[in-house]
Amino acid sequence: MWTGKELICTYSSVAKVNARSRADKVPPSLDNKVIAFVESRMSSQMGSLITRHGGTPYSAPVLQEIYLKDDPTVHQIVHDMCSGTLDAIVLQTGVGTAALIETSNSMGLENEFLTALDKTTIIARSPKPASVLRKNKIHIDIMPPEPYTTKDLIAALPDTPLTGKRIAIQQYGAANSILSQELSNRGASVQEVSLYSWGLPEDQTPVVNMINDIANGQIDVLAFTSQPQVPNLLNIAEKHQSKDSLISDLSGQIVVASVGPVCTKRLNDLGISVDVEPEHPHMGSMIIAIAEYLAD
Repeated sequence: MWTGKELICTYSSVAKVNARSRADKVPPSLDNKVIAFVESRMSSQMGSLITRHGGTPYSAPVLQEIYLKDDPTVHQIVHDMCSGTLDAIVLQTGVGTAALIETSNSMGLENEFLTALDKTTIIARSPKPASVLRKNKIHIDIMPPEPYTTKDLIAALPDTPLTGKRIAIQQYGAANSILSQELSNRGASVQEVSLYSWGLPEDQTPVVNMINDIANGQIDVLAFTSQPQVPNLLNIAEKHQSKDSLISDLSGQIVVASVGPVCTKRLNDLGISVDVEPEHPHMGSMIIAIAEYLAD
């Protein structure tokens, strides 16, 4: 197990945000522009942000979370944590962290799990899992600075050999092969677990309508808040023979906004250029960045 002396980047030292002060600056209005977004979990919050800043929200969720809390690998992680065989755990999402604790509760092991978790080296990828941990009075050893990418996470880890260490990684709906490979290369035995995966929504009508409205020039901005949204949108478009035309339309007059560098990279990799990316990877920052972009 890593000890406090080995840590080169602690939660208390990296959780500070160098946010640009906007106390004296009133952000410009979205001026009734139609802002489409494909967020599902926080769609109401996203819509409220857009409305608050003078825009017209257009919701078309492209993700449906499929929970895997009954998967044997999830139960195994709970048992391994309770038995003290894990040296560290990487928690990458708030939803996944909460689901892991809920699973321990359904197994009748929540108290044992939380006690064991608090004795383990805990690596939180971002404030979202950190928030869940704090609510459960669990410490945090390591958290990278913004924008919380895999590169930032790896850079925040102690530069020490991990030979013989057992490290669990809670995935964020898809495998993070770069992180797993890095830990394996340092000698760790890596155990991956997914608490949920991302499927296509059962009702895809809003997405199809949005694709048509983009083609007809009725949408001013399309905003992405996570990288899995990108392939899901294109998968739905492909099912309706409109993938190529959608990519072409997104290269036209419509403004494409991405919440952060991970999402931007996924968009770029799939042939979509990004016009707006906020300084800080948050929905609120993105809406302000969109308003500033449109005002220029």
